Amino acid sequence: MYNPHKRGGRLYKTVSLQDALEFFFARHPDRANFHLAHLWENWNMVMGEYLGKTARPLGARDRTLLVGADDNMLMHELSFYTQEILSRANAFMREEYFTKVRFSLLQDRVPLYPPPPRHKSAQAPDGRPKPENLGKLSGVFDPESPIGRAYASYVKSFEG
Repeated sequence: MYNPHKRGGRLYKTVSLQDALEFFFARHPDRANFHLAHLWENWNMVMGEYLGKTARPLGARDRTLLVGADDNMLMHELSFYTQEILSRANAFMREEYFTKVRFSLLQDRVPLYPPPPRHKSAQAPDGRPKPENLGKLSGVFDPESPIGRAYASYVKSFEG
């Protein structure tokens, strides 16, 4: 709807709210990225149970989704889920927002979606009973070796 009129020497026109918002966000591109915050807040829901826990969001650069993994083996496994991660993220954004995914190791970086708090119990979160001798082999394996990390991960899985 076009309705020009003069006020104070300026020419004004009446426009729809949608047109005004599109004009505003076109002039303020940083504010247009507010919907990324919603993606990070809903990461587990968007990615599903397995991908939500293993593929951790680190951010976005241009049209690339940055995802972190705990170790190299997991990062390699996640590379097979690239299309799935892209399609789920873009479906949530309701547009073809991301064109690629870049994986990297988490190391000391803090993901945008923190893991849920851990609770100690006599069984794993999925209901498995906690073994009596759990953790007694921790000193046997080199903690930096793949087997040592796998055993530490197994022990940690009972923490919740």
